[in-house]
Amino acid sequence: MELKELIRGAHSLVEAREKRRITQEEMAKRIGVGYRTYMEYQRGTNAPLAMKALLNLLSMLDDQEVVRVVSEWRNSSGHVKKTAVEKQ
Repeated sequence: MELKELIRGAHSLVEAREKRRITQEEMAKRIGVGYRTYMEYQRGTNAPLAMKALLNLLSMLDDQEVVRVVSEWRNSSGHVKKTAVEKQ
């Protein structure tokens, strides 16, 4: 699976969870990148090496370990803002 497919899939999952359409511009703001950069991620014209390296590293872990790592990131970093759905 290509990185762009993972990004598109994750975007769709967030939309499904929030039960609304999320623009590329809004998602870019949420994840802390520029709109153009996010658009390039989805097109596959920009595939950051660090993102690929992280995915390769996470793929070496079992599912519970991946969930733990992501949960720790979410709880400590403050990089991704919680949505209205998550705050309920």
